[in-house]
Amino acid sequence: MSEIKESKIIYSGRVVRLRIDYLKDRKIKIREVVEHPGAVAILPVISRDRILLINQYRYPVGKWILEVPAGTIKDGESPDECALRELEEETGYKARILKKMLTIYPSPGYSTESIHIYVASGLEKSTQKLEEDEELTIIEMGVDEAIEELMKRNEVDGKTFLALLYYKYLYQGYG
Repeated sequence: MSEIKESKIIYSGRVVRLRIDYLKDRKIKIREVVEHPGAVAILPVISRDRILLINQYRYPVGKWILEVPAGTIKDGESPDECALRELEEETGYKARILKKMLTIYPSPGYSTESIHIYVASGLEKSTQKLEEDEELTIIEMGVDEAIEELMKRNEVDGKTFLALLYYKYLYQGYG
């Protein structure tokens, strides 16, 4: 582990900041770090074998992506609070039961982002509250059907694929 000689924020945006760390070692090294407040991803379970996913347009990749509801943790908000909020905002459902499955680091080579992945059940209809820039549709499907669909697409959202496999093999008791 290297000692930080100097650290500078060179960009601060709505969601991320870009930091440059100058490391003191045998030689001076530079590390670029994207600071992210963290996020959540929620697998909404209707019944043991039925789930809700969303098909959402993702501007950075210029494609519609099949994924679990997800969102960024707001300042002062716990991951659990964020998960319940995002679930309701994106799907229009509240969860009576929220259980954390795992936390992942999607890009630890350059980002501080962690994603807390949950399974939500005991769903009750509420009101969807999409953000102004969100374009999505809600899709109900079977767990196996969702996994097969993602495998067919061959370009998938990592957190969604992981959430589905984790749920199928560890929560449903297969494997």
